[in-house]
Amino acid sequence: TALESFKRIGIPILAAVFSLACLVMVGFLIKVYLDYHYFFCKQPLKLVLLQQVCDGQMDCLQGEDEASCPQWVPEGPPAGARVSKDRSILQVLNRNTGAWSCICHDHFNLVLAKAACEQMGYRRYKAAFSIQSLSSAKSSPFPLSSRKCLSGSVVSLFCSNCGESIRTPRVLGGSPAAIEAWPWQVSLQYRKEHICGGSIIDPSWILTAAHCFKNNPVIQSWRVKAGSDLLSGTITLPVEKVFLAEVTPASPKDNDIALVKLQSPLHVSGEIKPICLPYFDEELVPGTSLWVIGWGYTQEHGKLSETLQQAEVKLIDAESCNLVAYHGEVTEKMLCAGLPQGGVDTCQGDSGGPLLYSGRHWQVVGIVSWGQGCGTPSTPGVYTSVRAYLNWIYTVWRVSAVLPTPLQ
Repeated sequence: TALESFKRIGIPILAAVFSLACLVMVGFLIKVYLDYHYFFCKQPLKLVLLQQVCDGQMDCLQGEDEASCPQWVPEGPPAGARVSKDRSILQVLNRNTGAWSCICHDHFNLVLAKAACEQMGYRRYKAAFSIQSLSSAKSSPFPLSSRKCLSGSVVSLFCSNCGESIRTPRVLGGSPAAIEAWPWQVSLQYRKEHICGGSIIDPSWILTAAHCFKNNPVIQSWRVKAGSDLLSGTITLPVEKVFLAEVTPASPKDNDIALVKLQSPLHVSGEIKPICLPYFDEELVPGTSLWVIGWGYTQEHGKLSETLQQAEVKLIDAESCNLVAYHGEVTEKMLCAGLPQGGVDTCQGDSGGPLLYSGRHWQVVGIVSWGQGCGTPSTPGVYTSVRAYLNWIYTVWRVSAVLPTPLQ
């Protein structure tokens, strides 16, 4: 009968399928466990504890466990060119005297403009320059590089298009944000889990915090999600290299800055655009309105926000910040921002994201770094000051162009 046939054939088949499914499930769970606790050496096949990866000791025969690690980069000599907040006027460094000078427009051309931009690490963009009348530049504290300026004009230099948003002028106490308003915001994900925020400062480069990589050293496991205000979704981009500023034992919370280089550049669009770096000579005054954005906890001990959040905060001077909350831990390379009454702050999951200032263009002036609690009164958020690390960023851009690609 059919029942007897089912018992004789069907039941063994179902049992075999069930057993196979169980084996697949067990195999999957074992793989997940191994991926989260071990690094796989390829030749010969060997398991190395993740704690031993990027510890300076080669545990794989071919050294794969140390080949694709975050790289520590010391600050190099200053770039030979910079631009001022005063209409982006170009200044060049005389390395013999250490003096900075404005540049006459006489005989200046696109070749020289490109060379000046490359001094600061800008290689992908077409340089552009304009002229400023000498009379309107006399307020500059920097002398002209030549005694004679026949054209009566100095150079304004633009190395990139950045900081453009439809906006005109996580986050605790914030409100939902559209990615078109903050098109430089990205999610940095390790093993498909959101760890930190970051900012696009070039189609190939993401600015974030160094502490994001402290317990997550395997570069191949990092991905970047750009162009969306939602955390969910599978479209992410692989990371090629990670560069960290060297930590000084005397100030362990300083130098919380990292640069992530993507394997291939982002396609700039309405949802993906770079943010401007700050000017070297623009010092913001306490009380300046700034913005923070992220997918971090919307309340302390909460959970990540699925949608991007935004909030406005005020810059707080370091002296007041130390006096009220942090007892001298806030250094000259950090910024404080928040509201006196609390309620608006960054929180877990916002680390590495930008602190934003709207001048002529949006600038990333800070990187979410550390703080006490989330949104509590008198304990504002502490941010890495990007202005203090401009030369380090330019150094990384310059040295990365000559570094070999790591083993994959």
